Amino acid sequence: MNNLKSEKSSYLKSAVHQPVNWYPWCAEAFEKAKEKDSPVLLDIGAVWCHWCHVMDSESYDNEETAAVINENYIAVKVDKDERPDIDLRYQKAVSVFSGGGGWPLTAFLTYEGYFFYGGTYFPAESIRGLPSYKSVLTEIAKYYKENKEAIFAQSADFFKKISDSSNKFSIFNINIKRINDAIKRDNSLNIDYVKRFINEGALEFKLHFDAENGGMDESPKFFYFSAVELLLWDYIANRDRDSLSKGNFTLKKIICGGVFDHVGGGFHRYSTDKKWIIPHFEKLSEINAYALKLYSYYFRLTGDKVLLNVINKTLDFITGELYDGINGGFYASIDADIGDNDDGRFYTWTYEELKEVFPGRNELVAALRLFNAGKEGRMHTEDAIQGFAGRNFAGKASFPVADIFPNVLYIGAPAETLNGKLYDNFVKKLKLYRDKRKKPFTDKIKYSSVNGNIVYSITELSKIFSPFDANRQKLSNITEKSIKPFLDIFEKNGDIGRFTGEPGGSILEDNAYMVLALIGLFEVTAKPMYLVYAKKIAEYIIKNYYDGDKGGFFDIKHTTKSSKIGFLSYKEKNITDYGGYSQNSIALLAMSKLHILTGEVQFKNVILKSFEYFINEADMLKHNASGYLISLVYYTLRANVNIVAGQFGDGKISDYFEKINDIKSGDKARANFNSFNIFIDVYNKDIIEGYNNPRGYNKTDMTIFEEIRNAAVEYGRVKKPLVFKCGDKSCNIGIL
Repeated sequence: MNNLKSEKSSYLKSAVHQPVNWYPWCAEAFEKAKEKDSPVLLDIGAVWCHWCHVMDSESYDNEETAAVINENYIAVKVDKDERPDIDLRYQKAVSVFSGGGGWPLTAFLTYEGYFFYGGTYFPAESIRGLPSYKSVLTEIAKYYKENKEAIFAQSADFFKKISDSSNKFSIFNINIKRINDAIKRDNSLNIDYVKRFINEGALEFKLHFDAENGGMDESPKFFYFSAVELLLWDYIANRDRDSLSKGNFTLKKIICGGVFDHVGGGFHRYSTDKKWIIPHFEKLSEINAYALKLYSYYFRLTGDKVLLNVINKTLDFITGELYDGINGGFYASIDADIGDNDDGRFYTWTYEELKEVFPGRNELVAALRLFNAGKEGRMHTEDAIQGFAGRNFAGKASFPVADIFPNVLYIGAPAETLNGKLYDNFVKKLKLYRDKRKKPFTDKIKYSSVNGNIVYSITELSKIFSPFDANRQKLSNITEKSIKPFLDIFEKNGDIGRFTGEPGGSILEDNAYMVLALIGLFEVTAKPMYLVYAKKIAEYIIKNYYDGDKGGFFDIKHTTKSSKIGFLSYKEKNITDYGGYSQNSIALLAMSKLHILTGEVQFKNVILKSFEYFINEADMLKHNASGYLISLVYYTLRANVNIVAGQFGDGKISDYFEKINDIKSGDKARANFNSFNIFIDVYNKDIIEGYNNPRGYNKTDMTIFEEIRNAAVEYGRVKKPLVFKCGDKSCNIGIL
């Protein structure tokens, strides 16, 4: 047993019995390396990662390979989900060094923590031009001993170059005109400029658009959910129907592919081909949160019923397989594999298995045709033959190819097929069969960022429903139960923590997503405590992560203790969307929402200074900074705040919420898309008391609270349901 036995990470726990003498990331490991005068071998991976499992099985479980490592290195293993700050920095190093990154990440460091060599997956035996891992380990160890001085000098120089941001926004690189165009003399943002900026980013994405399959014209194919959301905001800001059409087309193409789990709902990590057919089978909670939010946005603006079907299936997956029904909260991920030589076995189907599900010939033929079995979703690899079928078919040519190879199910027909009775019937039968299989491992750790992300996405989805709808009530119960443990920790320790129920270790993303989640809960429940907590955590972000000199937010706190080791001695601050949304974009969106609701200048100052700091970088990145551009246009368009006061269940209030989501109203629906619509039940004593007599968590008052009190008073005067439409420090009253 190595040094990982006390770790909470599922990835690290899975390596406890490996013969490699692993350390977690800690000062002791680097001190040991210095004492031994050895390089550090850094492995970064995740419990859901297929190729991490392969490398573990081939190399780290191997006694001979472990002996080479233990003799020549101090080995450090890191879970990228647990420590995204470490992963971000060494991914950057490997990408600059080798031209690519990913997981597993294999990096060789000096005992100071500086990178000098690395890559991703190294095979046990030399194959396809890749050297064997043992030979790499041996050669690196030899090179280190013979060239120690050069390695230390070069690695320190590499670190300086990769961490130095002083030239990033030098006077020679900054587009001064662009900043002057964006920021007006009264220190406000130029709305016409921002609209053009959004359109430029959307246009740049569309220049690389795959007209046949949607998304970017590339293989492998990634979702780029932030860029697809940018297309939607281009429609909202600029009435560009082509952007909305291409975004909607992309989402519908995705759900026809095997990258969407037709049987169990939810999305896999990405597609290995350009047609969205064969996925990397991991299911990450954050990806499903992005998908849920984005599909609900497009449904609200298009009314496309195909999207609603997928929303329901994804929501069922999130609130089913990812949700802790007893304690609340959402799990981090579900593995791709069950065992060795098993790339997505749980999710794929051999011909023989499909025959068992559909014993009738006509039904079988119809299912094979609908799900394209034996076509482009066929997984024709040696691993597939031996691992999936459970035995070696070599030399048994009498077996039809379709009998041997498993298939990823996908839809070749139009997306509307997903709303058909035949599809629903077949999916139910497949699910009954698949549920009997051994399931992949679920990582039941609950990260703050993941839970904040999912809660925020669910609250955004909840806006589809009236406040009286049973679905909205059910979703509120789930999200409130899930957020409570994080608020309890914040109340006791002053921070939300990285893990549920544990203080400390949080990063910018954890706190920013938690603010968005709390704002969302405030809007759909009208409970004042959620906005109070959102404000407190936002102020915590400003205090601990904000760069007061230049603007923008660092990814880790100013006072992070492990910052003395290697690449953690510098703090990242960027707006590039790596797979999801950049941490700065999440923080800026949260600050923008708070500024609209509270009117407080502290949030406005942070927003404007940060937008100005990043604007030149966004000009270069275009759609790769979509999250930043979205937060920019959201702030600039300034959402309406509508306070609806009345009695629970009032039909006129139901009509109001139905109308604001009615796509037939065209411009009205678009105008209401980013508005706050807060229902206040004037006969709910607990809610009204929370606004009238601030106490405990709610000792401070806010503009929105005063407006809500005024709306309740006005209802008491007219005795009719009404809406307070607030903005620019005034409210217009409309009787419903």
